Amino acid sequence: MTPASSPPGQPTPPPAPTNTMALAAFALSVLGTFVPPAALGGVVCGHLARRQIRHKQESGDSWALAGLILGYLLILLSLAGLLLFGGFVVTMFGIMAFL
Repeated sequence: MTPASSPPGQPTPPPAPTNTMALAAFALSVLGTFVPPAALGGVVCGHLARRQIRHKQESGDSWALAGLILGYLLILLSLAGLLLFGGFVVTMFGIMAFL
């Protein structure tokens, strides 16, 4: 039995359309694995999509949430990589200064 069943003899309502910005958020976040700035676009589109989904009663919240999680994770990994690379560079120039 489905949780949103309709009375007997009544047609079931059509499913809500999927928000296209939620799909774009997920696609941009996946693209962010190859092009890191795209992850920022995925985060922005994910927040906008979740707002639109709440306002228009559309489906696709899970796509937007997945785009947000992946986008934030990729941004965090990119920043950690930049800090790590910067630390290596500073350390190498510091060692070379004493030679």
